[in-house]
Amino acid sequence: MEIKLRKREKTRRWPWVIGGILLLIGLWHFFANIYREEEKKLRVQLRETIKETFPKQTAEFLQTFGLFYFNVNQELSDGEALDRKSVILVHGLDDPGKVWQNLAPKLAKEGFSVWLMHYPNDQPIVESARLFFKELKGLKKLGIQRISIVAHSMGGLVSREMLTSPEIEYSRSIKNREVPEVATFIMVGTPNHGSQLVRFRVFTEMRDHLARLTKGEANWLGAILDGAGEAKIDLLPGSRFLMELNARPHSEGVNALIIAGITSPWDENDINGWLDNLRQKVSDDHQKQIDALGEYMISMSHGLGDGLVTLESTRLEGVPHRTVDGTHLSMIRNITESSRRIPPAIPIIVYHLKNGE
Repeated sequence: MEIKLRKREKTRRWPWVIGGILLLIGLWHFFANIYREEEKKLRVQLRETIKETFPKQTAEFLQTFGLFYFNVNQELSDGEALDRKSVILVHGLDDPGKVWQNLAPKLAKEGFSVWLMHYPNDQPIVESARLFFKELKGLKKLGIQRISIVAHSMGGLVSREMLTSPEIEYSRSIKNREVPEVATFIMVGTPNHGSQLVRFRVFTEMRDHLARLTKGEANWLGAILDGAGEAKIDLLPGSRFLMELNARPHSEGVNALIIAGITSPWDENDINGWLDNLRQKVSDDHQKQIDALGEYMISMSHGLGDGLVTLESTRLEGVPHRTVDGTHLSMIRNITESSRRIPPAIPIIVYHLKNGE
């Protein structure tokens, strides 16, 4: 009898334990949302403390970041590389590098000199932009005068920060011939106004470090050295970083384009076609209901966006905007390397790079 009672008591405790854990998580998110910048400072301090405590491991890990030349099937001399148009590909948050598995070889075959920008993608976006700018100075020393940038997801924010930050002073550096001039800038699925789904980035963080493990780049401090989650705070809608970035004017002389994905099974043309057909079949008394239905369906398709970033979050006033069918990843790369499918954003990117300058 006593054993049964003990079992019942243990069974009753579990809901309270789980409820308590969920409550603590909820309270953490509640207060973290209120004190975002304070949380960000704590994360920065943690990362800096780890760097100071483990300088050797830090130095080894940081060697995996910077600009790396992409070459496929052939080796080019420095002179041959300089003769080609140079394109820099900038990945997004917690990306292990596979996002360019279709675009990079395509650009190389089309005659472009392709560079891959790797950076600690969980650190503050401002720090990533400074690293990007530093790497551009190295390209200038190689003799490269003009470049184009194709950036996926958060990589677009890193690039925008580099181009417009008053501390970095890209425009002044161009005049002083310290860095190559950016001719074309293409953003793919960039959350220019943030994304709430970044709160669940723990799963992409795991994928990132598993990919590093398979490439032999694993570091037991990697989860902190590549950033302590500060980028997540920058990416939340209404963050201080996004407010400051979006308050600046666009960089002059840069031919920019935004490509956004839509996962909805219908687009605006489909919806408007259905509504026009429906209007012809109902009385005038029901036209307002038809209009309301159309607005709702369009808002739903825009709200879905690419599954991670809403359509409205990608938009920037004054920047041309294109949409393609696809998710945040499928619009730019295939899930498997053996697939012969052409991701819908790639032809647009290639055309714009060839004809947009």
